[in-house]
Amino acid sequence: MRKISIFLATVAVILGMASCDKLKEPYIIEPLVAQSDTIALEVADTLNFDGKVVVLLEDYTGVKCSNCPDAAAIASQLQEQNEGHLVVMGVHPKDNLQNPSGGFPDFRTDDGDAWKNNFNISGYPKGLVNRASVIGPAEWSTAVNAVIGDDAPIRLIIKNEFDDATRELKLSIHSKFLADATGDIRLTVCMMEDNILGKQVTPTGVDTAYMHRHVFRGTADGITWGRAFDNSAMTIYAGRNFITNMKFTVDEAYNAEQFYIVAFVTNDDDKSVLMAAEKKIK
Repeated sequence: MRKISIFLATVAVILGMASCDKLKEPYIIEPLVAQSDTIALEVADTLNFDGKVVVLLEDYTGVKCSNCPDAAAIASQLQEQNEGHLVVMGVHPKDNLQNPSGGFPDFRTDDGDAWKNNFNISGYPKGLVNRASVIGPAEWSTAVNAVIGDDAPIRLIIKNEFDDATRELKLSIHSKFLADATGDIRLTVCMMEDNILGKQVTPTGVDTAYMHRHVFRGTADGITWGRAFDNSAMTIYAGRNFITNMKFTVDEAYNAEQFYIVAFVTNDDDKSVLMAAEKKIK
């Protein structure tokens, strides 16, 4: 499905030092210092951050689920109402409602299937808001409104460079903890594609020109539950900064004009989402 070569590199640096020792994982950069493989933050990046949480809504859906288009419309409306503070991912697990036979698009992913099984999701459409609990579309607005406006525990910013000729995508994901975080704290990086025309079952029949939104294409590094920021720490204290660098080739099957990255930070102890971010590559 995707041909990806991943390069994850981070270097621990102390500001003002002329050199540093080579470290093994977890590759901490503290404080933030631009390195050769790092796309540095710009002043505008920090000025545009308003200090409020960005929420993740996962819409578990299917191309042969007749009620799923209405749920997708709810998700898109919620995102418009909470512009810049709500990230939506349309997740297609591996089951009969995602079967591409008959000319339907194939959006199935191993990661999505693992998430579905872990959260015991059945009977689409269903959703997760910051992975708190499995709820139906009628409850999404209430769940989103309950957390929208909260102070962000992490400043999460995605920087990227994309080469149109080679389709190479370089990422630097900057994570600054604004509050202490206790537990197994991880970063998940997702490949996304928007506005894909393809068949979809609807309440009135099969729509052959349905616009699929927020399609999750898989994790960028193949790590379903994310990479730990610091395997040695029980608590990541406020003020810590991390950079995760990544490089891969965007599959030719994906429309680069509609391709974007979603990153989110979780506490793997309870799978809860602490902060999310998204960034178009072009």
